[in-house]
Amino acid sequence: MPGVVNIRVLDRAVDVMNCLADIGQPVGLSDIVDRISLPKTTVFRILNTLEGHSLVVRYNGQYAIGPAVLFWASAYKAQNVLLEMAKPYLVELWDFTRETVHLISFDGEEAYYIEKLDTPHPVRMHSRIGAHLILYSTAAGKAILSALTKEEIDEYLNKVALVPRTPNTIVDKERLLEELSKIRQEGFAKDLQENEEGICCVGAAVLQNGRPVGAISVSAPAYRFTAEKMLEAGRKVQEVAAKVSEALSSIPSIR
Repeated sequence: MPGVVNIRVLDRAVDVMNCLADIGQPVGLSDIVDRISLPKTTVFRILNTLEGHSLVVRYNGQYAIGPAVLFWASAYKAQNVLLEMAKPYLVELWDFTRETVHLISFDGEEAYYIEKLDTPHPVRMHSRIGAHLILYSTAAGKAILSALTKEEIDEYLNKVALVPRTPNTIVDKERLLEELSKIRQEGFAKDLQENEEGICCVGAAVLQNGRPVGAISVSAPAYRFTAEKMLEAGRKVQEVAAKVSEALSSIPSIR
């Protein structure tokens, strides 16, 4: 059926765009084909179409994300209520910690980085705006999970494989449930090199009408994030997340 075919082509085009975004630098046709396992002729036609809309650009036979995506990104930022409400509080948090601050959006199933304020220190985070956030291994993700209902957490644990990201990742379901209970008591979550070796984070969920719509986190190299500094940052991120949640309470639901 034509409709099904068109949707399949669209899915493949999205796969190509995600591949280019993930690689993060100009890449040849063969490399793209190897990554997404589609026929070379199919990928070539998709790239040509995307190039015609400036979604992809070609340099010396290599392909990269094109400038047209900036139009979409700008429109998304302009329409994103969570980002608009959180901006001044993210700056407040950054001023307090001088470490990398992230804002994450949660749509009920998936979480994504939608803002990042980089630390002025030389060692920085490799996270990128628009990238998917893993819930069980990150401070922001665990904070979001802790704000879900028991039924929602059970559903998540039944469909997601807890794969170790580092030797410190919590991959035992009972241990993770205990961790989520601790987060509810303390008001913020910790990531003790569980998602990326050498990086520690603290995070707190942003709520609207009692439901998690995102999270705010602070990340830093483990050698800079002492236990005392993590506690200070954790309390501050909890305070800031509460302010954003309060700001969202005065507007219609964003989810």
